Amino acid sequence: MTISIRRKHMKTMKILCQTRNNLLNGLLVLIGISILLLLWSFSTGVEGRIWSGTKYIDQLIDARLKEEGIKPSKQSSDAEFLRRVHLDLTGKIPTVEAVVSFLEDGSRNKREKKIDELIGSELYLDYWTRLWTNWLIGRDDNDMERRLGLERWIRASLARNMPYNQFVTALIAAEGNIEENGAANYLLRYELSPVDLASHTSRLFLGLPMQCAQCHDHKTEAWYQEDFYGLAAFFANIRVEEAFKMDKDSGERVTERYLKNVPKGSVYMPETDEPTPPSFLDGTRPTTPTVKQRQALSKWMTAKDNPYFCHAIVNRIWAHFMGRGFVEPLDGFGEEYPPSNPALLDWLAKDFMIHGYDLRYLMRTLLNTKTYQRTSETNKSNQNDDLYYSHAYVKPLTAEQFFYSMLESTGFERLQKRRDRGQLEEMKRRYLERFLFLIDNGEMEEVEAFNGTVPQALMMINGPLVNDSGSHKERGGLLHYILKTKRTKRARLDQIYLTTLSRYPRTSERTYFDRYLRSSLYRNDALAYEDLYWALLNSAEFALNH
Repeated sequence: MTISIRRKHMKTMKILCQTRNNLLNGLLVLIGISILLLLWSFSTGVEGRIWSGTKYIDQLIDARLKEEGIKPSKQSSDAEFLRRVHLDLTGKIPTVEAVVSFLEDGSRNKREKKIDELIGSELYLDYWTRLWTNWLIGRDDNDMERRLGLERWIRASLARNMPYNQFVTALIAAEGNIEENGAANYLLRYELSPVDLASHTSRLFLGLPMQCAQCHDHKTEAWYQEDFYGLAAFFANIRVEEAFKMDKDSGERVTERYLKNVPKGSVYMPETDEPTPPSFLDGTRPTTPTVKQRQALSKWMTAKDNPYFCHAIVNRIWAHFMGRGFVEPLDGFGEEYPPSNPALLDWLAKDFMIHGYDLRYLMRTLLNTKTYQRTSETNKSNQNDDLYYSHAYVKPLTAEQFFYSMLESTGFERLQKRRDRGQLEEMKRRYLERFLFLIDNGEMEEVEAFNGTVPQALMMINGPLVNDSGSHKERGGLLHYILKTKRTKRARLDQIYLTTLSRYPRTSERTYFDRYLRSSLYRNDALAYEDLYWALLNSAEFALNH
């Protein structure tokens, strides 16, 4: 009893300290909101509010840089911006046609228009469906039917821009016919395990490292075992039930599976072996009936006064675009990993909530900032900055970004259509499975980037994906097409660079290649172009988001 009281006292003291810090940060947030409201008074509509938000974000970032004595980098070139925003929103590099069109566009708001175009595209839905699926259930789920069911539900939710609080509620409180409600596959992925669901749900949606409290009280945060198992208890009464009915068309008996809540279900503390009742992380308990436990949990999680919900998703989306979250790791919210810019994080969370938990609004706001659109090239002042966003942080491509960019830069789809028109999608799937296996990146953690490995390099050098598409002899291959349709050295060089690096070659690169051609022992210039093409595909510039 004494130990329990002491623990509660320690927890109360930590919470009071956090509250005091939050009050101080809150004053800055209130000032920020006042400024934003003033800006709103001079603008109307969503676009005006987005621009007001972007300006305020840049003001807070620049103010912090001034405090640290750091000079920010200049704005990115159009080519640099286009490649980056394509990778961040669609998971692949832009087409040559998209690059040329964007670089030739002289309008002042072309970046804003490009952001809107990509967010409204099918490629955006494809990529963010894959992203959310990986965040929710990882890449290593062997149940393809379950994965596809969840993907269909996510894509439909993103297509209608479902508010994020409703998105999470649908996942946490899913029930009913599993085939009709794809959100149920999130719970099924973890075999309805209360412990696994509590661990992953708290990490992904609240940014809290609760898994540490599964075995022992957290050493640095105010979380104890009873907190973890109190959260797990919300998932203790889920069951899958089967029902049989006759198919109207075939007359055969069909099995339907339903996710249901049952009146009883318990989790037990390892040390005491006693059932733990459901309790929220603030220590309160639900007053709803047992069969509505998960609805109560989702309501508490998405409540406006929950200090973690909006902060966690804003931090995750910011990290995806900016290369680093305010809180790192992404599930590190607490005293151990304080945010690098608490005032801005608080403001973004409140702004996200004010605008109806709209993920597209959040993305537009972040992507239109000068902070996002800075170049990755550093100056003497900010070359060591990896915390305050004075320049764009270079990010290794994720497995999917790398693969789909390879498809784009090799013309793989056109080559395969020429050979196997009806099997393109199946070949894509098999290539992707092989690629993910070779780079040994099956983890479901937030950090999805990979480092180059020997197997990956061997695949790139010897694999048919590059060999066929990058050969000047392969009819239908992209390089063969470039050399056939582009007659001058300048046009060929332009096309190869646009295809691989999404930019025109620099003057120094043109000069180098010209000297290389004249001094090389190649009797056939096509071989020199082929070597250049392979070198660019294997370059760090291709493998990085910069």
